Amino acid sequence: MMLDQRFDELMACYLDGELSETELAELHAAVIGSDSLRQRFQEQTRVNVLLRETLSERVELQSLARTTEPVRGKQFAWRRIAIAATAAALIGLLFGGALILRGVTDEEPAMGTCMSVSGSGQLTVKRNTESDVATSGYALQVGDQVTCDSQTQAMLRLTDGSILSMEPGSQLRLAATAPQVVLQQGEAYFEIAPRHDGDPPFEVQTGHSTIAVMGTVFSLVATGHTELKVYEGSVTLTRSSDHAAVNVGSQQMATTDDLAVQELSSSPIKTETLLATDDLTLDHGELERNKQFLKVEGKRRTIYLRFEIPDIAGLRSAKVRLTQDVDSGSGTLKFFVGDHSDWNENDLTKDGVPQPLREVAQHRGVVRRGQVVAVDVTAAVQKPGPLTIIITLDKTGEDDIWFGSRESDTPPELVLTFEP
Repeated sequence: MMLDQRFDELMACYLDGELSETELAELHAAVIGSDSLRQRFQEQTRVNVLLRETLSERVELQSLARTTEPVRGKQFAWRRIAIAATAAALIGLLFGGALILRGVTDEEPAMGTCMSVSGSGQLTVKRNTESDVATSGYALQVGDQVTCDSQTQAMLRLTDGSILSMEPGSQLRLAATAPQVVLQQGEAYFEIAPRHDGDPPFEVQTGHSTIAVMGTVFSLVATGHTELKVYEGSVTLTRSSDHAAVNVGSQQMATTDDLAVQELSSSPIKTETLLATDDLTLDHGELERNKQFLKVEGKRRTIYLRFEIPDIAGLRSAKVRLTQDVDSGSGTLKFFVGDHSDWNENDLTKDGVPQPLREVAQHRGVVRRGQVVAVDVTAAVQKPGPLTIIITLDKTGEDDIWFGSRESDTPPELVLTFEP
């Protein structure tokens, strides 16, 4: 995420008309890609659209001015100056207003960031009386109510380093920076960062209980009662109705019905990370020769991944992980199962290209430099053997995204979680 100091530097240069095209593109991407920076303009969608159009036209006019004849160049220069002045005035007005109102938004402490959103639905964040659709990179504050609809999963990273994975249909509230989280409904998986001496425990509340931990891994289901499963460490479960408490250790579970501690499966949950056996980009149907990157762009470039699925039982989840490399972008990434896997990266031709069979996941929003995109493709893993995943993007041009290929230091991965 762009630092405030860098953002202020770019704004000052822009208002003085001293931005290079590279810096202009950086400012453009920051404003349209960061919720916190958009809030500083206060005018959200309308202002972002206007800013995007103004910045894009300015870049285009600069390019045209270099290629047109002298007389027309003067006309373009005057038009460019007029547009730049208008944009500068608009941004200056909004920037000044943002500084005045900044104290209001900064009063609510930061609580974390939305790391990823997958599925075909939406992740909604309700803040005071306003609701917003959140995507990867969305900044979270104390008091936010976060809701996954029935088709969406989300991963949140809190400021203390803890990670919360929300399942479809779940809802939670970020109650306090202590930190304290209220799981209002559904299921969530918690990886709590270790607490230091003197720190209060990380607290999770449901309608029936309070869970206090100092650093552990566990899952909670909040329905008519609370169900707790602990995978690492230990957790104290306190029932709200009578304040009775029980300690639940690693590979154990308990519910608020009777607080009886039971053993989980005799074998712990395990993971296996698979690397793609083949991966490539097709550019207008032709093989992309630079094998260091996997590039995706609407109506032009498509990514193909091939994995070899082992014969395992008790599969719980399968997630594709891609790491952005070199070129950031934005839009909706769609993940499909291919209709066949009879190909390799050296001999794939137009006639043998796998076709999308069905969509299994989506990822929406800005993908920044170095960001890991993780989506749940469990529905695609149905049997052992080869599996093809096809990835598309709805945006074109500067919004294209480059990921690391299997020849790079950040290859595509398929992470399988299962019970042996």
